[in-house]
Amino acid sequence: MIAAIPTLALLWAMVAPVKPAVIGCVDLERVFAGLDQHKAGEARLQEVVKAEAAKRDAIGAETQALQAEMENFKPDTPGFNETGRKLTDAAGRLRVFEEFLKRKMDFEQALLVRTTYAGIKSSLGTVCTTQNIDIVFMDDATPPFDKNDQRPITQQISGRRMLWFNPSLDITDLVIKQMNEAFAAGKTK
Repeated sequence: MIAAIPTLALLWAMVAPVKPAVIGCVDLERVFAGLDQHKAGEARLQEVVKAEAAKRDAIGAETQALQAEMENFKPDTPGFNETGRKLTDAAGRLRVFEEFLKRKMDFEQALLVRTTYAGIKSSLGTVCTTQNIDIVFMDDATPPFDKNDQRPITQQISGRRMLWFNPSLDITDLVIKQMNEAFAAGKTK
């Protein structure tokens, strides 16, 4: 009886109707570059960088002013020592702020990419449902090989997941259009 189960499964597989999968391909690099949502996020990040850079510059100016002030005092005088303490404090705050700013920007950039990618996946679901697409592959065959890269060419080749596909399967423009329309309509942040 148990030996008959594989035979029955094989017979069923032979007679069961199988619908071929409808496949699409997306160039993620082009999607990111074409999304108004992502461009707006990057513009917001640049505004944050400018605002934070102004704060950093203020601390830097304070540090420079204290350095100039130290030149007005003779070494080992109370004014020299007090200004030196203030300079050390300001220099420390500058280093801490620069490290904070770097980490904040790294975090904000990663958050933007993650949010955009989540939106892309959601949009792909909508596009695929509308277009009756069953599976989407990422097109990583488009970028040319980097002639200046020191890694062996075989590493670059083995890093690719797609070697070729029919350009008619490319749904990149559909995804960009759908997401830009949703962003313009205010449905996406």
